[in-house]
Amino acid sequence: MHKLLVVEDEKDVREFLYDELTDAGFRVTAVKDGVNAIVTAAEQSFDLVLLDMLMPGLDGIQTIKVLQKVAPSMPIIGLTGYVGRGYMAQASAYGVTCLSKPLDMDSLLREVNEALRSAR
Repeated sequence: MHKLLVVEDEKDVREFLYDELTDAGFRVTAVKDGVNAIVTAAEQSFDLVLLDMLMPGLDGIQTIKVLQKVAPSMPIIGLTGYVGRGYMAQASAYGVTCLSKPLDMDSLLREVNEALRSAR
């Protein structure tokens, strides 16, 4: 069973992702910000991270930079509701695919499964 780390500052979205991904058969740990994501990823290993791009404190790009040092082979998928702010292009520069919110769960699950397959 694959372990996913969900990083999302909005509680409702975090809980929705936790529930949906757990129902899809993943073991999910959900945290509310980049600092907690980095600490959690340093303490445990994960197969993939779903990362909100716009969060208070460390934003998604800053978090990606650190996570790629902590766990260089761990795939990251970015999530953003702010397509026009350049997060997708910035994330792409770090090899991170970024999906736009609101999320279509079928599309998200396809991306997650494809990233997990590619990481093997």
